[in-house]
Amino acid sequence: MYRKLVGIITCTLLIVASVYSVSSMISEVTYDEDTPYSNTAKQSIDTDIVAMIQQVNESLIAGYLEGLVSFGPRVTGSKNCSDAADYILDEFKKLGLDAYIDPWTYPRYSCQNVVATHYGTDISSDAIIIICAHYDSYENSPGANDDGSGIAAMLSIANICSTYSFNYTIRFIAFSGEEAGTYGSHAYAKNAYEKRENIRVVFNLETFGNTSEGGKDLFILKTERTEWISQFSQEISEKYYPFCNLTILPIGNRPCDHQAFLEYGYDAVQYVQLNRGDYPMHTPEDSLDKINYSYLVNVTKLILAIVVEFVNRPIDVQIRIISPYEGYFYFMDTPMVQLPGFNIRKSGLRGMTYILGKATVRVNISTKSEIQSVYFCIDGVADWLGECKQPPYEWKIQKSIIWSIFPLFGKHTISAYACTKDGKVTYDEMDIFVMQLF
Repeated sequence: MYRKLVGIITCTLLIVASVYSVSSMISEVTYDEDTPYSNTAKQSIDTDIVAMIQQVNESLIAGYLEGLVSFGPRVTGSKNCSDAADYILDEFKKLGLDAYIDPWTYPRYSCQNVVATHYGTDISSDAIIIICAHYDSYENSPGANDDGSGIAAMLSIANICSTYSFNYTIRFIAFSGEEAGTYGSHAYAKNAYEKRENIRVVFNLETFGNTSEGGKDLFILKTERTEWISQFSQEISEKYYPFCNLTILPIGNRPCDHQAFLEYGYDAVQYVQLNRGDYPMHTPEDSLDKINYSYLVNVTKLILAIVVEFVNRPIDVQIRIISPYEGYFYFMDTPMVQLPGFNIRKSGLRGMTYILGKATVRVNISTKSEIQSVYFCIDGVADWLGECKQPPYEWKIQKSIIWSIFPLFGKHTISAYACTKDGKVTYDEMDIFVMQLF
């Protein structure tokens, strides 16, 4: 405890001492028309975040990456994988984080995730922001880039964030089982949903330690519902471009450790390097000598800036669908049985809810503003009876008036929008398989 207190005080004094030099550095940065950077963003740079960015360096990242790779190939369920988990746990605990081993079991595999929490200061909010990567590797592969780079970036971000306070809770998770079929992330996402955790966003860090594309860009994999995270990431990359030298490029989604969170109703994205398909992954060639540290440092800086900007911004309004539950079979409004949630990747069925008859959608809204109205939609089309001006905010699932002549059968998306009187809008959605024959 004494050592931690001394460390925090020392770090605080160093940060305070550096504020003047950081501010001077910002004023001396030059911006030209070729830089993807706006004057508006320049005016809103957070000097504290710049100070945090400047703490990211090759020595910090390389220390974590070399420590992980030293265990050799980390095949899910192997001793090497277990030893690597203990190493990650120890590193989290050195930072003073609340960390633990989180075991999981499936018919073919048993292993463990490593979870560490940095609690937020806003005791009125239960919002959680997750930063995750996987530490297992393919057979015979050191896994330096896939996904040692993501683990090293995550540990570096945890290291720096551990001496700061933020509004909301940040949870760092090292998953195993990714190479075997994203088992660890599925187990965690399913359990988190069953505990009704309010996971606001998931940032998945996956393979960005080497690039042959000039090292100036980073992909973000997103879905239609996570377009807002993509736009936010692009905004932050523009704001801090002089310090990170990276541009965010959004592309379509590809299932990885963030996919299970999407299927259980959480918003999740993945960051990945451009030439991932060309890199010698899953082979002995995925080694430390292939790591481009200057690129990895810049990626870590940018993701750190994105995370800190996010956790420092207030959540003005949030709506969550609380009924029907994900992953249940319903008869009308009655949840009959919780489905096993088999880990079938790319199926879109892991968190699917099945409904026979008409069920009621109920929502929870968190806001200090006054609610103007709540709208319910099916497949993006507003139901003509789906507007609520006052509590209870709920809606009986039914066909939109446009398709009223057809029975409601098959896979559909229901969504709920909350609009406040001061102009804020938020929404939530879930996939269902519904069978309404009348």
